[in-house]
Amino acid sequence: MNTPHAVQLTWMRPAGKGVTATRVEGRDLASKSRRYRTVATVRTNTVKIKGLKAGHRYRYRIRFRTTGRAFGAPGPTVIVRALGKIPAVVTGVGATPAGDGATIQWPASKGATRYRVERVDVLSGDVERIGRPSTARTLADTAPARLAGRWLRYRVVAMDGGAEARPSVPVEVRAPGMPGYAAYYALGDSYSAGTGVGQPYDDQPCARSGRMWANLIPRDLVPVPQFIACSGAKTENVRLSGDGGVAQIPDIGGTQLDRVRVGLRAMPGPALVTFSIGGNDARFVPQFTRCVTGDCTKDAETETALIRGEVRRNLDATFAQVRQVAPGADVLVAGYPKLFTEAAVPLDAVFATTLTQAERKLANVWATQVDEEVAAAARAAGLHPVTTEVLAAFEGHGAGSAAPWINTVQLVDPGTPIGLAPTLPATASIHPNVPGNQAYADVMTAALRAYASKVQVR
Repeated sequence: MNTPHAVQLTWMRPAGKGVTATRVEGRDLASKSRRYRTVATVRTNTVKIKGLKAGHRYRYRIRFRTTGRAFGAPGPTVIVRALGKIPAVVTGVGATPAGDGATIQWPASKGATRYRVERVDVLSGDVERIGRPSTARTLADTAPARLAGRWLRYRVVAMDGGAEARPSVPVEVRAPGMPGYAAYYALGDSYSAGTGVGQPYDDQPCARSGRMWANLIPRDLVPVPQFIACSGAKTENVRLSGDGGVAQIPDIGGTQLDRVRVGLRAMPGPALVTFSIGGNDARFVPQFTRCVTGDCTKDAETETALIRGEVRRNLDATFAQVRQVAPGADVLVAGYPKLFTEAAVPLDAVFATTLTQAERKLANVWATQVDEEVAAAARAAGLHPVTTEVLAAFEGHGAGSAAPWINTVQLVDPGTPIGLAPTLPATASIHPNVPGNQAYADVMTAALRAYASKVQVR
């Protein structure tokens, strides 16, 4: 008898001494292994074998044991094909936040009579089955407290009796709460490196200061960051070596993501990553120089085309790699503020004589455009953008304003170490100053608290 998921085998006993037991052995012909396994040992001349996979072919053989003897050699084999087909793989799994949990939903799968939902901890790889297989195509789940702040993959398995399809492509849900970060990686460019606080720098080649905003986020939320951000960094300096990445400074352990990957392998617990990137891809420094020395308003269309085109593609590639390297990490991407006051008469002599109001407004438009592309690319990659919050916090605090959080053009960095040639203009120019770095820290702290308090879906 052959049913979709079971087969009943019968046989004749050999003549002669009495048979005391029969061993049934079988193997799935779809398996790479050619070894037989014992399916059953019985004292009858029939057995029902359950749990066959629909559409699979199986080969069976039997061995007899008589009084005082071991099982003999196997006899002739028989091939059985289970009726039916394996259901189609579930596609289009989605999730919707619901309180402290999420509702998982999916469309019907051809050939499926039931569905099983599995929850996978991204960091540990542990798999848990949620509830029992059901005909329903939605399931509400609230992760246990031990998984607070963890990224979880929900996948659906289509079933038909004993036949199962491959698990679906998962949807990822972050359980609310702070996970207790094992490590914090502060990546990015000069706006993350604390370049604007000025000399002396803790890392001269990267113009990086320990007073960077990442180091000002409260310790009850994050551990001491690993300082990786570097002034002048482009997206290529973040990406992995050998996959479009270029180490910005030789002999520092590769690109920024190279260093994160090494860190995660050494300390694989929950991690936080923050950074700002994209401004150097958009040529902010040469464009600002052109605004000071000439008329940059003629570059409006070409600069916008660069931001909407090449810069966006670079951001997409970079953020996808961040997700790949740190799939279980929380990743917050900071945006850029508007750099200049838009007042008719800025409170800075250099701006008043070298930058028109139209040029300052245009530079701010470009910063806003970069933020828009950063936000869109971050969301597409499953990262969390903090762009509108930065823009709102810095409103009215651009360079040349009455209460600037962005430095004006400075000729020399005070405090440049003896023996180190000063940079002209100073590296701190048009970067967040000490109040600006504190403002960034406040914005990112609030963003992290809000982010961790809600269910996130990507």
